[in-house]
Amino acid sequence: MREVVAEYDFSQPLVAPPVAPDLKTAVIVPAYNEAGRITNVLKAIAASCLVDEIIVVTDGCDDSTADEARGFAARLASGEVRHDCDDHAGSDPVPLRVFELEHNIGKGGAMTYAAHRTEADILLFLDADLIGLRVEQVDAMLEPMLHPDAGQRADMTLGLFEGARGGALGWWLGVCHRKVAAITGQRAIRRDVFLAVPGLTRSRFGVETAITRYVRHAWKLRVCNVPLGGVTHPLKEEKIGVWRGFRHRTAMYGEIAAYIVFDGLRENASIRHRQQTLQMRERFGNRG
Repeated sequence: MREVVAEYDFSQPLVAPPVAPDLKTAVIVPAYNEAGRITNVLKAIAASCLVDEIIVVTDGCDDSTADEARGFAARLASGEVRHDCDDHAGSDPVPLRVFELEHNIGKGGAMTYAAHRTEADILLFLDADLIGLRVEQVDAMLEPMLHPDAGQRADMTLGLFEGARGGALGWWLGVCHRKVAAITGQRAIRRDVFLAVPGLTRSRFGVETAITRYVRHAWKLRVCNVPLGGVTHPLKEEKIGVWRGFRHRTAMYGEIAAYIVFDGLRENASIRHRQQTLQMRERFGNRG
């Protein structure tokens, strides 16, 4: 496994980098009750030079998240929202599709639902409540996945916060992302690799841990860390109140811990599982 930290000069003007022309990208935004926040995220994505498709999946929301996303999609299709990249001047706007799930199936289920509704080679997952996301950072997460040389191409990139909010809160978010990169919701990954991860639809909030566990540790594929300076998101306690937020956070950590424990037990107890791991490592490690 080779792991690098990508450094980018975000002060430079946007230009389309050299990329593999045969690879298509889709940005997937799973959302649960993110009305009032999702549009800013979609604006940054839609302005990217490297995005071919945007998919929003609202996971059993009881607010207007889906309507807000559809409204942005209509403005995008009409040309009201424009690309910042010169290479997209005069081109058709990036298509944005919104899927509204009636019942909440969990983040892992929503991500998998979207992945099955695109044929893109590269998937970029971004949270719907990001604050401060810039188009340059969207491109920065995709560039390592699109390197013209297949031998230098990343299999997954992880976008890591850098304590943008300051104080104890910013310190906590920064530590979580830098020290426990497995939990970040901002990541690009090969679609074939993503769909090969076991138990995605059952993992719920453990989905990021599941992906990292297999891609980085079991299959030992190439992972690139991308710093997301100035990017953060509101805590659950800020969005839904201290007590409800604390309960949701506790449940989220519980789902992550449960996945780690049970998948570890399964791996240790199953010879077949270990054989499958070796087969997948060989399959994805072979770049032709």
